[in-house]
Amino acid sequence: MSAPAAGEVRLCVRCVLPSTFPGISFDARGLCSLCQDAPPAPEFEKIRGDLRRKLEAVFDANRGKAEYDVIVAFSGGKDSSYTLMALTRTYGLKCLAVTIDNGFIAEQAQKNLRAVTSSLGIDFLLFTPAPVFMHHLYKTSATTPVHTKAALTRASSICNSCINLINNHMVKLALEKSVPIIAGGYIGGQVPKDSVIMVMDLDVQARFRSEAIKRYLKHFGPDAEGYFGIGDTLVARSALRKINIVNPMLAFGVSEERIIEEISELGWRKTADTGSNSTNCLLNDLGIAVHYKQHRYNPYVNEIAEQVRTGLMSREDAIHKVQDIPDFARVERQARAIGLEWGDV
Repeated sequence: MSAPAAGEVRLCVRCVLPSTFPGISFDARGLCSLCQDAPPAPEFEKIRGDLRRKLEAVFDANRGKAEYDVIVAFSGGKDSSYTLMALTRTYGLKCLAVTIDNGFIAEQAQKNLRAVTSSLGIDFLLFTPAPVFMHHLYKTSATTPVHTKAALTRASSICNSCINLINNHMVKLALEKSVPIIAGGYIGGQVPKDSVIMVMDLDVQARFRSEAIKRYLKHFGPDAEGYFGIGDTLVARSALRKINIVNPMLAFGVSEERIIEEISELGWRKTADTGSNSTNCLLNDLGIAVHYKQHRYNPYVNEIAEQVRTGLMSREDAIHKVQDIPDFARVERQARAIGLEWGDV
């Protein structure tokens, strides 16, 4: 794997989105079309303030309705750790932290899972899907078009498959426990901009789930039903008809440095073996490498560009992150771990 030749890829002069990013264009100044449409960075704080008030209204309306106020999809990474801390301490919500162990959680990240939940004094569940299925899911995702083009602008195919499995597990838990809110630790660029608060109407979503399941069954085999399906019986039995899906990090507006500083007080420590764009997953560099080979841009560039655009990251730091090409020897080791040969990508 090698970086593009000098001058082959053009970067936005403000946010570092590359010319290889789908649908992007540049004006005479070298400013990308997304930056042209974005408000000045100072205006984002007003936008975030409005979003925080809307979040608070959702929290207040659903507090105390179930054993837990919110289920938090907790990866042990910096953003989900900060989300969990804020919901617990700032908003006083009773949280259930839930982690999907994909078999590639870094050793330090595993320690962080325990340290953060212990420091916050909250309940914690760990679910480990069958490794055989997860390896098949990752290998297929790396070699077969599984996801939409829009989804691939926010994460690699490997990450998209994992995220969808995680999200589905959170919905099933919410239904089982009648928890009205699910929170993720996603930041701008990882999810659509209107994803701070989404209301999932379970009856309306049924037909969309059906189409998604067909796709997953096709690519991942019959076992996919258990990981990506919900089941009409569970929906019918649940007291919930709607679930609030929230992504609070879109409203918080905190820099990576501040996030790490605050969660470090909980005993969280940065990983040394997950690459520069992840703080929990050992498979992340493989996802980046596969995406780069297939699409010619770093799958994290959208979220990184959004952080620059909103004033939460310097352009210098952003360039370092998007141009940090994973070590190929490490990528090959990760590929072999899931039974993948690099030449099959």
